[in-house]
Amino acid sequence: MERYCKTSSSKWQSRYSEEFKRFVCNEFLTGTVTRREVEDKYHIGHSRITYWLKELGYDYSKPSIVPLPIMADQSEPSSNNKEASLSQLKKELQEARLLAEAYRKMIEVAEHEFKIKIVKKSNTK
Repeated sequence: MERYCKTSSSKWQSRYSEEFKRFVCNEFLTGTVTRREVEDKYHIGHSRITYWLKELGYDYSKPSIVPLPIMADQSEPSSNNKEASLSQLKKELQEARLLAEAYRKMIEVAEHEFKIKIVKKSNTK
């Protein structure tokens, strides 16, 4: 596979062969490596792959199919588990309410101490 095309253009501009472009695009589209890894591996500029994908007509807007990890079989939880999870949720809700109240109180004290408005009025833009 030839990386460069023969051209008489200026020295700073690299011209890649279509075969090389397709090879790099296919490697990216297989989903085994990221765009940045492919660019670093072949020492090509950033966003070059995006340009090539458009130029060569690849549909890169659709995400690649990635296998999901196998989830554990979630059979009907027992009543003990339901009660435990309900108890845990109630405890977390109580902690969240206490935290919200603490934040409200801190804002109230800060507004009083520093004589500035912290809470935004609801009808302003």
